[in-house]
Amino acid sequence: MKNSEKKPGSADDARFRYKLNMLEPGTAMLKWIGLLVVIGLVLSLLYLQTAACCVLGLAGALFLLLLILLGIEARQDRILYELSMKEDPEREKNHSL
Repeated sequence: MKNSEKKPGSADDARFRYKLNMLEPGTAMLKWIGLLVVIGLVLSLLYLQTAACCVLGLAGALFLLLLILLGIEARQDRILYELSMKEDPEREKNHSL
């Protein structure tokens, strides 16, 4: 099969070579965020406000990155779902409630 003959949404389609799967990385990121928040609160209780702000800012930045990555994954999932519905319209009838 030539590159020009590839079906959209197929495993060979270059647009979907890198599909995000954020389950395991997202879980690890949430653990790090929780740890950083606890460390930030402890530093705040010890009156180390500058260090606490830095650590809490890092936790916030990590949380923002997680939200962006989850948004990208959701968009990829939606596009792949729409492509699969175009390829096989009967599939939607089988999965509707």
